[in-house]
Amino acid sequence: MAYPNLLKLSQFKFPVKTGLQIGYLVSKLDAPYKVIEQERRKLVNLYGKVVKGTDQTNVDLKSPEAGDFSREFGELLMQEWPDEFEFERIKLPEKVDVKCEGCERVLEFPFLVDPQTLMPLQETFLEATG
Repeated sequence: MAYPNLLKLSQFKFPVKTGLQIGYLVSKLDAPYKVIEQERRKLVNLYGKVVKGTDQTNVDLKSPEAGDFSREFGELLMQEWPDEFEFERIKLPEKVDVKCEGCERVLEFPFLVDPQTLMPLQETFLEATG
């Protein structure tokens, strides 16, 4: 799911347009993400077992219930969300301005982020650059 990765991107300081685009997507995906997460927790509680010595419930992937959990969770993820919205794909900047803490100057640095953060966003939310 893209929502957690958009949240990670929203922590960066971007030009105003890029920041607004990310914020818009985060706000539109917030409600569906919370509903899906709530339903996922119900499935974990239904098919999982409490881990001894903790308050955590996990689904053992080797248990007979794991197949039912996977099937139902897959169905949950495949559901269409009724609220459609339009958005412009985000073009991430190649460089970002960073304020030097020592000298107070603003320096331009290449924008670097973990590829695992960007990969789930690439196909739907990000515009190809370069």
